Amino acid sequence: MQNHTRPVLLKAVFWFLSFNFLLSLGISYAYILLAPGVEGPLSVLFVHGALVSTTATVYLLLAGVLSLATLLTRRSSVVLGLAVVLVASLHMLNVLDVIIFRIFRYHINAMVLTLVFTEGAKDSLHIGIGTVLTYTAGITGILGLEVLLARVSIGNLAHRKFTRRAVTATLVLSLAFIVADKAGYAVADLYNVREITRNNKVFPLYQRATIKRFARRHLGMKTDPEETLAVKYRGHTLNYPREPLARKDGGELPNIIWIVVDAWRFDMLTEEVMPNVLEFSRQALVFRNHYSGGNATRFGIFTLVYGVYGTYWHPFLAEGQSPVLLDELTRLGYDFRIISSSRLTNPEFRRTAFVNLAPYITDTLPGTMADTRDPALARTFIQWLDERDASRPFYAFLFMDAPHGPYIYPDEFEKFSPSNKTPNYVTAGRKDAVPLFNSYRNALFFDDHYVGMILDEVKRRGLLNNTIILITGDHGEEFFETGFWGHTSAFSSYQARVGFVLYIPGHGHEVIDYMTSHHDVAPTFLKLLGYTTAPEVYSQGRDLLDPEGHAYAVVAGWDEAAIINGLYTVVMPTQSYNAGSSQVRLTDGYRLVENEREALRRCQGAILEVMKAMSVFLR
Repeated sequence: MQNHTRPVLLKAVFWFLSFNFLLSLGISYAYILLAPGVEGPLSVLFVHGALVSTTATVYLLLAGVLSLATLLTRRSSVVLGLAVVLVASLHMLNVLDVIIFRIFRYHINAMVLTLVFTEGAKDSLHIGIGTVLTYTAGITGILGLEVLLARVSIGNLAHRKFTRRAVTATLVLSLAFIVADKAGYAVADLYNVREITRNNKVFPLYQRATIKRFARRHLGMKTDPEETLAVKYRGHTLNYPREPLARKDGGELPNIIWIVVDAWRFDMLTEEVMPNVLEFSRQALVFRNHYSGGNATRFGIFTLVYGVYGTYWHPFLAEGQSPVLLDELTRLGYDFRIISSSRLTNPEFRRTAFVNLAPYITDTLPGTMADTRDPALARTFIQWLDERDASRPFYAFLFMDAPHGPYIYPDEFEKFSPSNKTPNYVTAGRKDAVPLFNSYRNALFFDDHYVGMILDEVKRRGLLNNTIILITGDHGEEFFETGFWGHTSAFSSYQARVGFVLYIPGHGHEVIDYMTSHHDVAPTFLKLLGYTTAPEVYSQGRDLLDPEGHAYAVVAGWDEAAIINGLYTVVMPTQSYNAGSSQVRLTDGYRLVENEREALRRCQGAILEVMKAMSVFLR
C-alpha cells in the first residue's frame, strides 16, 4: 500500500470500521441469544439497544485512535495495518468472551485472568486440543477477512464519491443510541425496573448510568434502597478472630483427615458411582442437604477451612491471614500433611488457608493430569503414615482433582458410556450433556477407588478409633439441568450442593436432612477439640450437629453471592461495578421468579443479616 491523502485514508477507515461494526454486532448478538432472563418486551428492547450502544462506543473510540493515526502518517499500510491489528484483536477477545459467557454466563474478568496467568494455572484449566483448534481456525478466518476488508476499503471504497453527511449521520445516530441507552437505564434504575437492570451484565464493557443519588439529593425523590443489593464494606483491615479462643482440656486429641473430591455434587453418593465412599458412609454421618460456601474451588475450600463467607477471600488473601482452625491445631502440637493433585498456587491457598504450613505441602505430584496424580496422592499419603511420628496427632488435607472438567480418568475406569473426555468448549452444549455427565461420573468412580484405598489403609492401621474423617466436595458440577454447564456459572443446587460424609469415632451412622454448610466445619471441629468460644467470634457457621440447621445458605462467587433457602435463591453483587444486577430465582429449578419485588421483601431479613455479616470481620 502507498501514500494517500488524509481524506482518502479517513474514507478507508470509515468503511473499514463500518463493515466491522456490523460484524461485531453479529458476534455480540450471541450474548442476547445466550443470556438468561431476557424475557418480556422491556428486557428485549433494552438488550438490543445496549448491544448497539456498547458496540458504537467501542467503535467511536477506535475511530478516534485511527483518525489520530492519519495525522501522523499518510501511509495506508501503517494506518490500515493498525486498524487490522486493533479490530482483529477486538474480534478475538469478543469471540473468546462469547465462548466463556456461553458456558459460564460471565465475561472475561479478574478470575479468568488469574486462572490463565497464575503459576499452576494449567492444573485447573484443561482446555483440550479440540477447543484450541476450533478457536484457532475461527481467528485465522477473522484475520483473513480483516486483511480483505482493509484492501477493499483503500482500493475501492475510499475513492468513491463521498460526502460528510454520511459520517455526520453515522456519528449522530451512534450518539443517539448511546444517550438513549444510558438515559433508559438510568430511569429503569431510578424506578427499579428489574426487567431492565438485571440484564446490565449481558454485554462486556457495558457501563451503567445511574441517577438515584442525584434524584434523592436534588429532586427530593424517594427511592427504594432495599431493591439494590450490593455489599458495602466498612474497611479493609481484618478483625479475625474477634477475640482469642478458649479451650477446656478435652483429653486425647483425635487425628483429622479431610478428603476433598473436586466437583463432587450432592447426588453422586450412589452404589454405581462411589461405592467405597457409600460403604464407608454407613458408619458415618451423611448430610444430604449440605451446601458449599462457593461455586468454585477458591471459595469452596476457603469457606471449608475458615468458616467465613467466601466474600472475605480478597482481604484474607491480601493480608495472608491463616485460618483459626489450623492455627489452633498448630498450638495443640498437630502434625500436618497437605497433599493436592493440583497446584495450590492457583487458587492461592499457599497464601491463604495453608500460608503457615508450606513445609508440609506436596502439590507437585508426578504426572501432568489427575489420572496419574490422584493415585500418586493416595500412595504419598499412605507412605507418610508409615514415616510420621505416631506420638503426635495429625491433620491431613487431601485434594483429588479428576472430576474437574474435562473429567480425567484412565481407560479402565470407563464405566459409564457414551463419554467425552476431550470436550470442545467452543461447540459443547446441551447435545453433549449425556457423554459429559458420563465422563464426570467415570472420574468420580476413579477417585472413589483411591479414596477407598486410603480408607482401607486407615482402617487396617487401627486409626478409625481416634480419627475424625471428612469427605466432601469443593463445589458441585452441572450438566445443563438448569441451563448451565460446569461450575462458577450459577448458584443452582447442582453447582452449590455437595456430598458430605463425616465420620466421628463412636458416633455411629445417621442421615441428616436439615440444611448445613461448609461454614459449619470449622466450628464443629473446634468444638470436637474442646473449644468453648462461641462460633460467631471466628465464623459464620454453627455446629453441624445442631438440629436447628440453617434457614438459608450463603454461597459465594467471584463478584456475586447467593442466599439460598428452600424457596428462593437471591443472587446479589459483591462488587460495586455489579450494583443493581441482583436477581431472584426459585431454588427448585433455578428459574427467575415472576414477582421479584415480593420475593425480595420476603427475603429481606436474611439479606440484611448476610450483608451485615459480610463486614463483621473487617475493622
